Amino acid sequence: MPSVGIVGNDGREMTRAFLRMSNGTASCYHITDRQPVGPKVNVLVAAEASPVLAQIIPSLGSDDFLIVNSDDKKIFSMLESLPKNFSRLITYGFNNRACITASSVTQDGVQVCVQRGFCGIDGTEREPHEFSARTSGENSMSVLGAAAAWAVLCSN
Repeated sequence: MPSVGIVGNDGREMTRAFLRMSNGTASCYHITDRQPVGPKVNVLVAAEASPVLAQIIPSLGSDDFLIVNSDDKKIFSMLESLPKNFSRLITYGFNNRACITASSVTQDGVQVCVQRGFCGIDGTEREPHEFSARTSGENSMSVLGAAAAWAVLCSN
């Protein structure tokens, strides 16, 4: 399975949520400002704007995905440094214009809604649909970010 890197303060929480969704079979890690940018990531989740995100964005390739928190407007100014051929940008958040949103949040989980279709990492189209992502102590935004990465990676 492709590598997933998560940037942001709630990155540890989001990483736990993602690994739980994949039953621990996926490669996923939290990228912090204190560690050098490590192994290549195929799917980068930007939970918030940060210096390390600014370092990684210019190195993304045309086959990589960038998933950004559409509720953090500071991220969008960083997107100007994306390579010109980059076309795999997916937004998530509570903003109703995001590609992936939460249709409801409960104590047990988040009902995730893929608002617009997009092509996943395997090349197949992800049609608009809803699915449940349960929580295990993580906040709903962390679960939503993890679910966005999951939607890019998994067609089911």
